[in-house]
Amino acid sequence: MHCSSGEGETLEQRVRTAHYLYLTALMRVEALESEARPGAGVSEYEATRIDHELQFRLLRALLAQLGYVPRGLTKRCEIQREITAEATVVASRAESRQEWSARATMRAGTSIRSA
Repeated sequence: MHCSSGEGETLEQRVRTAHYLYLTALMRVEALESEARPGAGVSEYEATRIDHELQFRLLRALLAQLGYVPRGLTKRCEIQREITAEATVVASRAESRQEWSARATMRAGTSIRSA
């Protein structure tokens, strides 16, 4: 069954994308439930729950339209690897900025002393 949207994306591809978004939303809800963050207010939690519910409904509708569950849907561990990789990149960028700032401060300190 190869139904497609107007953009050339097959229904199966749309299901895969919806599943990824659903699973990501579910993991965000679980993370908020497991963290006792004082900064995470009720509104953040409610918005996350609503997003999860909407993603779930969309996934269900697409699966009903497709008529079967495709193989090879995204797994939690794959999303977790992506999150870890992104966090590593962000952390390394922050370290690079700190090192650059330290070198710039060092140079400024050296030039001030020599003046």
